[in-house]
Formats: sequence, structure tokens, C-alpha cells
Amino acid sequence: MMQKMTVTLPEGTTTEMHTAKFWARRMTGPGKRWFSGTQVDHFNKEILEISKMMALERFATSLEDFSLRMEVDAIRSMIGEAIPEVFLRKSLTGPDGEEVPVEIRDDIIENATTIISHDMVIPLGLTIRRTHLRAMPTDLISAGDYIDNDNLQLTSVSLATPFALLARSRDNFWFFVQTSNYRGWLKADHVAIAKDRREVLSFAKAEPFLLAAGNRVEIEPDPFVRDSDSLFLQMGDTLPAAKSFEAENLHAQGPYGCYCIKIPCRDRKGFLEFRTGLIRSSEDVHSSTMKLTSKNIFRQAFKMLGERYGWGGAFNRRDCSRFVQDIFRCFGVELPRDSWVQEKLNPAPAIVFSGDLEERKKQLASLRPGNPLYMPGHTMIYLGQARGDFYAIHDGSGYKSGKGRPVSVHGVFVMPLSLNPMKGEKSYLEMLTSAPEMDRWLEGQT
Repeated sequence: MMQKMTVTLPEGTTTEMHTAKFWARRMTGPGKRWFSGTQVDHFNKEILEISKMMALERFATSLEDFSLRMEVDAIRSMIGEAIPEVFLRKSLTGPDGEEVPVEIRDDIIENATTIISHDMVIPLGLTIRRTHLRAMPTDLISAGDYIDNDNLQLTSVSLATPFALLARSRDNFWFFVQTSNYRGWLKADHVAIAKDRREVLSFAKAEPFLLAAGNRVEIEPDPFVRDSDSLFLQMGDTLPAAKSFEAENLHAQGPYGCYCIKIPCRDRKGFLEFRTGLIRSSEDVHSSTMKLTSKNIFRQAFKMLGERYGWGGAFNRRDCSRFVQDIFRCFGVELPRDSWVQEKLNPAPAIVFSGDLEERKKQLASLRPGNPLYMPGHTMIYLGQARGDFYAIHDGSGYKSGKGRPVSVHGVFVMPLSLNPMKGEKSYLEMLTSAPEMDRWLEGQT
């Protein structure tokens, strides 16, 4: 007799809890729209306004309004501010975990801070593949006990991400850039620079477009186009639609059974060009942003269930804030990147958690499922109540079992908030700081 395969369940959960339907059925009006259309645009603009007010533009900025010119001293200051303190204190290691000489660190600093040339007009560009935004222009790792938590890894940057080019490293292998939600270093051969800024701005706003609603959406490789393999979209990414074409090469793939999309690429001098690419019609994609409802938030979150945790987007994966960010990008909502910035810049009214455990339960009971939850250094998606407990889905390290044993998950999982973090003496519920009530944001609008 064939043995039935089972899925390992975190403590306090059941098989039924690992579906979006389970949580949608337990709430009133799961399909009620929170806000839409121009209201989404207004929500995103409020985030930008708050970021200006709090001097956090490096985490939320409009490239459309980004300065055409910038003094070289201002750029040098930005580069200096971006150097993390841990880079100066901790040793660097290679991918194999072997330490590198201290002199290498000094060379990296010089490579970052020696600006040989400076563009009079700040150009815009697009990434030509998913790549990493680094705190310093190096692939070397700065980590503590765990090599998968690299302090120099800021975030992953999706294919076709717009950016402003602020400076080039001394060796010209790295670009110091500002994206819409982060500032750091990108590899020069992973990007293309536009000769005209309007190329990038029009590309970012182009309609119609294709939205990646699945966890990952592959772009079909073209063996006749250089660097076209291993391209994919991450949940929430979009690419403009392109006109259907007939392949001139009889050995090339035709557009049949596929969507045609416009893909940025680079010419031999590193300047921006575009080509037509193909995405299978069987992929999980949408031709518009999705309806913002609790039910759809659950659906998107559970598409990532069981995925490994990736600090700063390492391993082509996500961390906690990117998990939340990607879900809401499916609805056109552009939350910032890091959890503490998401919490600070969200314009929605928020529940601020305080008091003892019973008081916190009362506060959380009033929150509509689907909203984000925040605690120091971490964020989750609230699912609702079941079996006398409160639940969330998140991309996290793990928890402490009822017997006090640390349980490593390092992935996306469902969990009762009565559990403690792996190294914590208080429960997740007791550590919550706030929960923006995004579903109630319209109530404060005039």
C-alpha cells in the first residue's frame, strides 16, 4: 500500500489552516474592497509625502521628480552614509566562508569613495535581470554566526527596476544608485543606462502591462539572445505588453500560446535597449492590478507558503518585509522595503499595541485580517482568530515550542501569535508594536 505524504505543521496549526480559504471563510466580507484606482495612487503619494517630512527619501522617493543634477559632494556624503558600521568592525568572508585580508576592506572603501567621473546630468536606467543591491561594491560577505545573513545585502532588485545613477565605482564594475525604495550598489553589467530619461519613465508607466501574480513567473529563454536565460518576474512585478511578432529565425520560439512583453536589455556600450520576450499563458499572471481585499491578500500570501527565507532577497527568495511588500504590490500599493520603514511611512490609521496580554488581545481582535503586523525588526500578515488564538502568516526564523525548544523554520509559515520567537522570552503577541488599519484608510480621507 502506498503511504500518504504529509506536510510538517508548525505547533498550534492544522492542515486546514494552511489554506487561504480557511481564513477567508472565518471573517465577514472577505471580498470587500479596501480602496482602488486613483485611491491607490493617492495612498502611494501619501507615503512619499511622509518620507519627505521624515527625511527618509532614500526609502521612498519618486524617480519622476528626482533631481536632474546633484553636487559631487552631496553624492560623496550619500556614499559615506551608506557604509554600514558593521562593515568597519566585522571581518569579510568569501562564499566559502574563508576570511579575506583586512587590506581588501580598505580597497573596497577606496573603490566606493573615489569618484573619478561625475555625470553633469543624473541619468536613469533599468535593471536587465534580477540582481542584488549591496551596501558596498563587493560580493564578499559580512556575517555573524550565520553565512546566510549577510549584512552587506540590502535587498534584491527585480528585472526592469528603474533607478537613478548617482556614481560609478573606481573600477567601473559597480554603480551607486537610488531606486524608488533603496540606495546602494548594483553591478554595472546587470543594468542598462538610458540616453533619455523619458525612456525609463514611460516604460515604468506603460499600459497595458502584465502583472506577475504567481510566486515566480518565468520568461522563456531565447538561445539567440545574449543573457536571456534565467529571467523571471517576482510576485508584484510588471512588464509592459508588446505587440505579437513572427520569429524570423525558424529555430526561434514563436509567440503562440504566450504573452508578448517588453524587456529591457543593454547594447554593447551599456545603453538601454528593448526587446520582445515571451511569458507562457499558463503562468499565473494578470493584465491589471488585483482587487485589494482580505481574501486576495490571503490568496497571494499562501502562494509563498513553505518558501525558504532569504535575507535581503538572497537565494532568489524573500525576507519578512519583502514578503509583505510583494503581496501589496499586486494591488498597486507601493509599501517601502524594510519593516521599520513600512511601519513608519504607512499613512493608514494604526493600532498601537500597549498594556498587558489581555489588553493586547482586545486591541488585535478589532483588526481586520489581511493587515500587516509589526514588531521590532519583523512584519507579518494577520490572518484572524481560530481555536481561541490569533494567527499570522509570515516569512520568519521560527519559534520556541511549548517545551521551550527553539524550532527553526526560516521560511513562510502559519503560526499562532501565542508562541515565542526562537530567542524570545515574550510571545509574538506581546512584542507587537503596531498594526496599520489599511482597510480603514479611506475613512480619514476628505
